[in-house]
Amino acid sequence: ATRLPEPIQRYRALRDLAPEIKAAIAAAQDAAIADARQSDPEEQVAERAGVSVSEVRRRMTAHGKRAGVHRGPGRPPTT
Repeated sequence: ATRLPEPIQRYRALRDLAPEIKAAIAAAQDAAIADARQSDPEEQVAERAGVSVSEVRRRMTAHGKRAGVHRGPGRPPTT
């Protein structure tokens, strides 16, 4: 995208890519938090990541939805 000859074409190409790039970064962040939560409590993960516990929970929920993980025992899967 950076080799496009015209600046406006370059801008449009990068603008069009932005949502996909942002989504990929968010997915990677969510997965990293989920990996950390496998061995550490959420308070410790939040402290080490420099975020709130609610942010850790939000990222765990987002990762679960993206990965197709069920919500927990006794809870019906969302549709």
